[in-house]
Amino acid sequence: MYISKVQISNFSSFEDEIVAFNDGINVIIGHNNAGKTNLLKSLGLIFDNKYRYKPDVDDFNKNIPIETYLTKNSNDEYTPPKIKVSVYITESTESKNESSDDSNVIYDWRIQVDPYVAKLTYEFFLPDGEIMSEYQNDIAKISKVTKNQEKEFWSLMKRKYMRKYISRIYGGDESLQRKANTEELNRFDYQFLDAIRDVETQLFTGKNTLLKDVLNYFLDHDLKDTEENKRMREVEKRTDEFKENSSNLINTLKGRIETAPMLEYAKDVGASIEGVPGFEGEITEVELFSALRLIVEKATGIKIPATKNGLGYNNLIYMSILLSKMQMQSTDYVSEDEQKVFPMLLIEEPEAHLHPSMQFKFLRFLKKVLKDRSKVRQVFITTHSTHITSAVELGEIIILNNSGTDKLNIAYPSKVFVAEGKCQDEMDKSKAYVKRFLDATKSDMLFSKSTIFVEGITEQILLPCLTNYVTDKKGKPFSLEDEHVSVVNINGRYFNHFLGLFDFDAKQSIKQYAINKRVSCLTDTDPTKRKKGKNAKDEKCYPFEINSDTNQYTYKEISTVLYDLNNSYANHNNIQIFNSVPGLGKTFEYELAFSNPTSKLLLTDFTSNKKELEKLMDLYEENVSLNAMLQEVKYSNLVDKIVQAPSDSWSKDILKKALIAARYLMSVESNKGEHALALELQLRQNLEREKPEKFTIPKYIENAIQWVCNGEDESHDDH
Repeated sequence: MYISKVQISNFSSFEDEIVAFNDGINVIIGHNNAGKTNLLKSLGLIFDNKYRYKPDVDDFNKNIPIETYLTKNSNDEYTPPKIKVSVYITESTESKNESSDDSNVIYDWRIQVDPYVAKLTYEFFLPDGEIMSEYQNDIAKISKVTKNQEKEFWSLMKRKYMRKYISRIYGGDESLQRKANTEELNRFDYQFLDAIRDVETQLFTGKNTLLKDVLNYFLDHDLKDTEENKRMREVEKRTDEFKENSSNLINTLKGRIETAPMLEYAKDVGASIEGVPGFEGEITEVELFSALRLIVEKATGIKIPATKNGLGYNNLIYMSILLSKMQMQSTDYVSEDEQKVFPMLLIEEPEAHLHPSMQFKFLRFLKKVLKDRSKVRQVFITTHSTHITSAVELGEIIILNNSGTDKLNIAYPSKVFVAEGKCQDEMDKSKAYVKRFLDATKSDMLFSKSTIFVEGITEQILLPCLTNYVTDKKGKPFSLEDEHVSVVNINGRYFNHFLGLFDFDAKQSIKQYAINKRVSCLTDTDPTKRKKGKNAKDEKCYPFEINSDTNQYTYKEISTVLYDLNNSYANHNNIQIFNSVPGLGKTFEYELAFSNPTSKLLLTDFTSNKKELEKLMDLYEENVSLNAMLQEVKYSNLVDKIVQAPSDSWSKDILKKALIAARYLMSVESNKGEHALALELQLRQNLEREKPEKFTIPKYIENAIQWVCNGEDESHDDH
């Protein structure tokens, strides 16, 4: 069995949401305050029998309108806030994941028989009776107040009513209100490791309950496979030997202590009338555990106390010992009442103390542990680590996201790759491609508030800096870091593989699982020409070549990829495609130069033909003729294409800018990465000057930045 889903109502960041889980590892990610910790706590409301958290007034979801509580229901009563958490426990599809005791434990909680589904419901509510009557009167007064109703309401709740709230856990159909049996609930082992944990005080001496219990469990563990009667005889023999040896130690200790001076005072005060005081004692193996200290032996043979070990390694040691205890509590070593059937491990931010390679090792370890279901049956991990998400399967990732809206979006990346009017083979290819792509640097797209997809390294390097050149209505520069925007280089034009992750539509069965966050796709227009005749292929061309020779060629103003993207995501709620003007634009580098025909900020040491470009920029600024500029161009093929440009479509001024843009593109194509790094430095240094040089961001790039930063939305195809 496994916890297949939880429905959470009015608890912290959850208004009324359902989260589905996997039978195994569940990696829960999302930005800060998305609700990851609250999700784990909601499970604890039912399963944490050691310390069942009692909610307070701040645990109610504050996004629920106050009118909900100040308006009477159909029974002409005010409904007080109530927290409700329902957990569904489902039969595993694989028999190896089922224990013989599973169905017995959840038998009375079933709401479905074959395959079985059981339900547990936690409710935290204000009970009926005299206190409810008082509540009705108090709320009636607040409902008539015109100012600060919300503040007055929550103040009243905190001051008077929270201490009157009670909690109940029901098994099966909650409308029947059959209280779940505590004995069955205790068969679930809820082990929660929060992000801020002091493992040293919890672990590293035998005085600690956890370590003492584990040491006792593994006492004489070497005999575990021995025949029962023989094992008992050997254990009894070892116990007698220990008793004899410990008695000798105690007698030796007694012999070294001079008791007469101590006990002389007993005579003086009259305590010896009823007998002379003395000392006796014995010690058991368990009592002697308190003398043990956990140490770490280095490869050199040097032994140091575990308290001197690194915090990350100590956390791993702690988790290994905790798993040992969970294993112990699942065996007949403990009493039948204490024996656990379903151990679950919940870990908050394991990366807090582990470097990246240890995070990978930790994940592999957990997967190995899950194969032996006697130790852990289900694992829940919350994380901000891209290294962890890149190490697990897509199907093991759950994303909590509320960017741009108060409504919590729960996304399941693996579930969007299901054919819906498409070939499933193509969806499987996309899923495999995305999985391979999500290494530690790329999986940031799953954590960020919004994302910009780009085609190449130049855009990836330059966009964070270019964003600082774009300002909001108040003149404040945008910042991708401040807005938590990730820039993802897809190394080509494979947008279709990734956009399915974000193609959200709450009304569609598959798309409801997508990630509901803003996405900008920054794409090149990449016009092409094709020679007329059979077997001809598309060739890249400059925009000023379009329709220059219609007798021999057919032309496309935009690439097929861009055409398909625009058709697929026109007027989409959260995905927008941004490109330059069809028929005028080409690539990202081309657009930078076209928009800044006189800016020598664009030129770096990795720009070939740098002197020629400087001359062209000077001539443009001097407003010389197009012919004069063409005389400075060494590449005759480019000159011919400019001369042949259709005069009815291209003015002389636009052709002059196009000439500089084309020559610039040719000059950086062979060193894009190095050039982009140098250019980013120059543009960054320009911003830091007291009087920065003017640098114009192409309009479609500006629009893409504003879209993901929740700025003003502009048209997508303006220079």
